Amino acid sequence: MSDKKPNVFPTPEQMREANETGQKIAEQLHKENNVQGYQVPESEAAAAAEMARRTAEQIRLRDEALAKNKKIAEEAEVKRNEMMNQTAPPAVPPAVPPTVPPVVNNNYDTTPPSPKYDPYIESISQPQMNQPYDVIPLPSGGKLYPGKKRSVKVAYLTTADENILTSPNLVQNGQFLEILINRKLLEPGLRYKDLVPGDRNAIMIWLRATGYGEMYPVVMTDKKGEEFETEINLSELKTIDLTVDPDAEGLFNFELPLSKHNVKFKILTCGDIDELEEIVEKTPEGVVNEEQTLILERQIVEVDGNRDRTFIKNFVNSMRILDAQKLREYISTINCDVDLRITVRTPGGESMSTFLPFTPRFFWPNVTI
Repeated sequence: MSDKKPNVFPTPEQMREANETGQKIAEQLHKENNVQGYQVPESEAAAAAEMARRTAEQIRLRDEALAKNKKIAEEAEVKRNEMMNQTAPPAVPPAVPPTVPPVVNNNYDTTPPSPKYDPYIESISQPQMNQPYDVIPLPSGGKLYPGKKRSVKVAYLTTADENILTSPNLVQNGQFLEILINRKLLEPGLRYKDLVPGDRNAIMIWLRATGYGEMYPVVMTDKKGEEFETEINLSELKTIDLTVDPDAEGLFNFELPLSKHNVKFKILTCGDIDELEEIVEKTPEGVVNEEQTLILERQIVEVDGNRDRTFIKNFVNSMRILDAQKLREYISTINCDVDLRITVRTPGGESMSTFLPFTPRFFWPNVTI
């Protein structure tokens, strides 16, 4: 059997002969039919033209609709294929928490407690700017605060303040003093929690002396253990000015004797002390009291130029004992306060040295002790 394909296309000669034959047949039919042209009326021609136009328009609209439907169908097919080809992500087995052996939690929370916002306390703590005031010097000379003001404006106690002093709830939870000083301290940007204790004491004693009088009745105990009542003139108390000058930031420098690290520290404010006391109160019973370490953590601001709080915490917990002792000793020499040392006469005529006690009669002179 031959592999040669059959030739099914006509040759050029056959095509020429077919064309000649077709031409002859066409001429013969034209002669036989004797086709004659004729004139078509204009109305019929216009109608025919309009019909042709409408037909063409309908065909165009149909073709456009078909093309649009075809495109929509193709896009839908593409999306369907994409969805069909998508594979579901492999199932992730649920995480199993690691098994941790039980431990005794001695790391109780030592972070400073967040301040509790009380709209009522905040409203009654606002400075009474329209009240009469006086300017009193600070034992710190203002060197520990950003403004460096040696004296501050403090308003006098009024009957409105007496409402706070006689509020059982405020007195019981100890908030009355903070509220009172915040109301009376007329320095923008300086509040009770920003004050160091010595400056707070100076303001507190001034408020008492100008509000209820300079004479403060107290009950003392002599060497024989017998109680007697006497009066202290608050105006005679002396002021201890800041004994060491800080740097421009209100900080102090100290080189640790053993490790030779240089630390910068600050004097704790009333706010710092209140927070530390609250942390200590949260210490569970039976847990080692870390008060001394916490105080150093709060006092130290910088170690060899490093102010990272986590670094300082770890540094304090790793300090050598002698370094810590010497630092505490040096901090204790830096003082600014009201000198609370007093000398009183006993009923027997003896002279007795002691410290000024703060009793309920300080702000409530009519209280019976």
